[in-house]
Amino acid sequence: MMETLVVEKKVLQTSVRRNDMLKLLALVTMLVDHIGYMYFPNEMLFRIIGRLAFPIFAYQIAIGYSRTSNLKKYVLRLSLFALITQVPYSFFNPNLEFNPIHFNVLFTFVAAIGLLYVYDMGILKIKNFMKDRNYKNLLYGIFLLVLAAIIVVLPEVISFIVKGFYVEYGLLALALVLLFHIFQEKTVAAVISIVLLYLLHGYYRVALFNSAYSSTLFWSNLFNFNYVWSQLNFQNGLSQLQRYYFNAWGVLALIPILGLESINQSWIRLNKYVGYIFYPAHMAILVIIAVILRTY
Repeated sequence: MMETLVVEKKVLQTSVRRNDMLKLLALVTMLVDHIGYMYFPNEMLFRIIGRLAFPIFAYQIAIGYSRTSNLKKYVLRLSLFALITQVPYSFFNPNLEFNPIHFNVLFTFVAAIGLLYVYDMGILKIKNFMKDRNYKNLLYGIFLLVLAAIIVVLPEVISFIVKGFYVEYGLLALALVLLFHIFQEKTVAAVISIVLLYLLHGYYRVALFNSAYSSTLFWSNLFNFNYVWSQLNFQNGLSQLQRYYFNAWGVLALIPILGLESINQSWIRLNKYVGYIFYPAHMAILVIIAVILRTY
């Protein structure tokens, strides 16, 4: 079973090209976003530019999963830098408040890789069932796909149970990485599914943020379409991509993702550790600067 999955991944790797220009764009837009978040909270242009970074990183996680020759090392590398990043990230907010159970996005991406693996194993089992009609494969495949769905919603479920718990981008990140993976070779389907994901995520945020994390009120809000719609249109939130739909600016990241994939970028090469090091390093520097500014 493991060998079959590895073979399928290696076949997929042949169609994947290195895209360091896209990685550089993600790093720059992330830096702009975080500078705005820490120092210029009222200047929304910083944050709008920053919405491009996350979908690009999510795309690269999906590509990295398909391309890596050693999945265990890939996960260990992400996990190591997630732990390193957690130190500055725990203080990474305009008020410099210590939030130890706010987890950075690298933890989310580690979970995303686990999600992709479980999903692929589930699909593989169902394909095996189609060949041999062995119902054990069917049941195992269904179980794995259900488990994949649970992984997607798990961060949100835990946030209801544990007060203050937060995993950066949570459900949105996991679902986005999964869609990039599923539709890696189907551009139109990828675009449509990702736009729908952002639309549904905005709807979900209305129900969540107006529930005070009460599960009863959340489900009541979720199925009250008129209430949600009125909230979405409040202060032109939907039409101007503000409030609950602010993250939907990330849809624009599909332009460089699709555009740069068709360009030969052999002239630009970044060390594979640049992104890993940059993530905790820039946060630590921004936090230190914020501490200094507070002192004076």
